[in-house]
Amino acid sequence: MNNFSKKQVSGRKFLILLLSVLSLFPYGSALAAHRNKCVRQRAPMTVQQYVAEYRKEAQRQQKKYGIPASITLAQGLLESGNGSSYLAVVANNHFGIKAYRGWDGPVVRCDDDARQEPFCKFASVEKGFEYHSTFLRSNPRYNPLFKLDVTDYVGWAEGLKKCGYATSRSYAKDLIRIIETNHLDIYDVRSSYYVENPHKVYLSSKKRGLRYIRCHKDDDLSFISKEFEISRRKLRKWNDLPKKYKLKEGEIIYLEKKKSRAPKEHKLHTVKAGESLQGISQMYGIRLSSLMKRNRLESGRVQAGQILKLR
Repeated sequence: MNNFSKKQVSGRKFLILLLSVLSLFPYGSALAAHRNKCVRQRAPMTVQQYVAEYRKEAQRQQKKYGIPASITLAQGLLESGNGSSYLAVVANNHFGIKAYRGWDGPVVRCDDDARQEPFCKFASVEKGFEYHSTFLRSNPRYNPLFKLDVTDYVGWAEGLKKCGYATSRSYAKDLIRIIETNHLDIYDVRSSYYVENPHKVYLSSKKRGLRYIRCHKDDDLSFISKEFEISRRKLRKWNDLPKKYKLKEGEIIYLEKKKSRAPKEHKLHTVKAGESLQGISQMYGIRLSSLMKRNRLESGRVQAGQILKLR
């Protein structure tokens, strides 16, 4: 064998060895990138199967956030290919939500607008639906949509396109076509409790923020309980409120359990005149019991100038 042939054999062995090593690092090889393209992973459901599977969740999101169930279903059908896409199957991500804007949870990668883009991976399909709703409700860009009637799917479809939700020129028409062809608007039924002045839902921070609302004038826990389908007992417990407490306009009410410490950017708080420990716990989304324990307080009394540890 001449020197040229030996070099050819040596080169082939090196290439085989290199490909074997690269296969151990799924996000570091061109082959892995090809495997992880956003392509269909299984046979799609029929529209009827998809709707039967997820209509209750879409209606739950409507009651909770005011987004028409027909819009949520149509977006899920369109974005996930009737539940067959790589993201839907592997990541429970039916809306093609990319892992940007402070997302620090698990991700999956596949080729979309660019190679190997990160997409959110959710623990369940329901978590994905919830994140999608929270994203729309908490983003000021979409505020005009929540002024529409919850049964106005045409206004919602056109509004999503106008607000820049999707780049496709036919996005609104596609959603409307899916809704009208499959009569999805029948699921846009108002809650049994009609909310004349619904609360806007906020997030306490971009990274794993808590959902909360600000009270309206003459608000009552019973109104909030019915609107969000959360028991008054839980609302009182989550917000450290005594029984028969009267809500104040603009006051923060959390819709989920507060945390044991504040976000990283808030380490200390200097008490101002008129502030209460309960109000401070609401300000930073910390459980009152955790705040007292962290600062070795035996009562809920604080004084102006007192410095409290928040984490």
